[in-house]
Amino acid sequence: MNTEVSAMVGLLMDKYASQILLGTAKKPKGIREISRDYNIPVSVCYRRIKKLVDMGLLTEVRYGKRAKYRSNIEDFRAVLNFEENKLYITMTADGEEFEAETSIL
Repeated sequence: MNTEVSAMVGLLMDKYASQILLGTAKKPKGIREISRDYNIPVSVCYRRIKKLVDMGLLTEVRYGKRAKYRSNIEDFRAVLNFEENKLYITMTADGEEFEAETSIL
């Protein structure tokens, strides 16, 4: 499996990362707000947010000295094709569509 695709799939399958992405899809939220709303420890929020920002899945929005975060994902689809032994991912983020395909074994 492609290392970049593998890292992204692993991150998207992570409970906390997916909660952060879903929770920031409609409006930007700060770390403490995310922590409180989804019962995620603040230290875990910091780590997941850093990974999501580094991968380009989350954007930091500045309000003076405060930072809030907004999900860049507009649409995400994953299809497992067991006959072909493939995982197909289609994602739209910031108006750009990305496609990835990888073997599952």
